[in-house]
Amino acid sequence: MTTVQSQQIWIDQQNLANTKVVHCDINVSDLQQDEVLLETDTFGFSANNITYAALGFKMGYWGFFPPQSNDDGINSNGFGIVPVWGFATVKASCHPDIKEGEKVFGYLPMASHWVIKAGKVAPHGFSDVHEMRKSISPVYDQYLRCAADPGYDKDREAWQLNFRPLYMTSFVLDDYVAEKAKGEILLLSSASSKTALGTAQLLKDQKSARNASYQVVGLTSQSNVDMVKASGCYDAVYSYDDLSALTSDSSDSRYWLLDFAANGTLINNLSELLGNSLSEVTLIGATDWKAEEKPNPKLLNAEIFFAPARVKLRQGEWGHEAFLAKYAGAWQRFALKVSDQFFEQSHQGTNAITQLYLKTLNGSANTKALNVATFD
Repeated sequence: MTTVQSQQIWIDQQNLANTKVVHCDINVSDLQQDEVLLETDTFGFSANNITYAALGFKMGYWGFFPPQSNDDGINSNGFGIVPVWGFATVKASCHPDIKEGEKVFGYLPMASHWVIKAGKVAPHGFSDVHEMRKSISPVYDQYLRCAADPGYDKDREAWQLNFRPLYMTSFVLDDYVAEKAKGEILLLSSASSKTALGTAQLLKDQKSARNASYQVVGLTSQSNVDMVKASGCYDAVYSYDDLSALTSDSSDSRYWLLDFAANGTLINNLSELLGNSLSEVTLIGATDWKAEEKPNPKLLNAEIFFAPARVKLRQGEWGHEAFLAKYAGAWQRFALKVSDQFFEQSHQGTNAITQLYLKTLNGSANTKALNVATFD
């Protein structure tokens, strides 16, 4: 193996519905000291990945995997590669402590092959420290070695691909909310989203052990109400069309909005309905990326929750291994709880992957699907 062809899906950064498939040759003999060639085995895909594209400039997600113009003269200007979470195999390595054939899990480009530069190598994993990678947090740069990962289960790879990265946000968001909550009614918008479900499950299931008095309430579209109720992750569920029911028996309550949707109209409606009773607003995600009105953190006096910062804090306080062990236990309990709510769906080849991306972009993808994508 001297040359491999990397199949890459590029996205127009100004028009997210415009895609192109590009093939780039990677010469293995050109690998430099500590560089590693990864071959993508499988990756998951959901609305979370659309958030990466929608906030690509604002949050810096386009910087992780900058595309390079190829030998056929295809210009990369104005295009980006959407990050995904997936499993990859080491196909070639110029690092003495990383061997060919090793399986890892981490943040990958929507591409069949990619070259990283390994650093911070440890028994549990390593990081990509490549000069081309413009990272916004070291948490996104870590690759876990599956052989040493307490959360890895070869029989539940589809779950890990689709839920585990999102559940990391759920895990540290729950930790943050539990530390601050004082009996509020916690409102979770986009309650059917995977990150919101995970957060709700953690908050609700640990309420008794924490001796906490908060309530966990999901807000979702009318079509998703039954599914969200069936998950068992919420104390109560309301549709966006029935927000007035929130105040029917709780006039003295205080509310804390955990917003996963980034729909300014929804937040304004809640502000008008709840008034000063809406004591806190925390912005987490952007599932409703097409919303005409976006929330303004300054006007709302809202905070933006950045999960990698909380991960870094807790890893520093608990230690990396202890953090992974706690997280793995919580993640496995969640997967068991909601296992009957989802089904696996495969997508093979660049055409199928592109269609999956476009369906997720326009909101027509099945939210109950655990998408498993592979290149040919």
